[in-house]
Amino acid sequence: MPKTPYEQLHAAILDLFYETVSRYPPPHAPGAEPAGDPPFRLGDYLVYQGYLSPRDLRSAIQQSQGDSDAKPVPLGFTLVRRYNVPATVLAIILLIQALDRMEQTPKLPPHFLGEQLMREAYITPEQLAVVLEEQVSDFEQGQWKRIGDLIANHGWLDTDSLTMIVRDMRG
Repeated sequence: MPKTPYEQLHAAILDLFYETVSRYPPPHAPGAEPAGDPPFRLGDYLVYQGYLSPRDLRSAIQQSQGDSDAKPVPLGFTLVRRYNVPATVLAIILLIQALDRMEQTPKLPPHFLGEQLMREAYITPEQLAVVLEEQVSDFEQGQWKRIGDLIANHGWLDTDSLTMIVRDMRG
């Protein structure tokens, strides 16, 4: 029996998740299940899966917000740089978060280009994970590259197609 596109996407993301957990076992015991309904915040997923302690999460959130003089840094970059969360794990947890968003609010459009491209099957979850990891790596080297640019660099979509998709997302 053929699976729906959503079921295929769901299975692909879960396969990536299980593969990642086996390659990068969590260093902590799993935390308490986050309260409320998914999607949860990034840190809540990482604590629940055992990649962060609750104390480390609180500290990372403070560090990512920066001093009053410093520009805030996205939490994921702080977690990779200072808390040894593997970039691969971060990318997969972001995919799980996107999957939960699709399940909980299927009629709402995605907030992020990568989610939109994955949802509409322009790219696979594996491809999105690759460019998310690349984005983290580039940021650690002092460069910021947009997801669309990274996707175009791989040749998965051309810049004209990406521009049209972004335009459609913005309405």
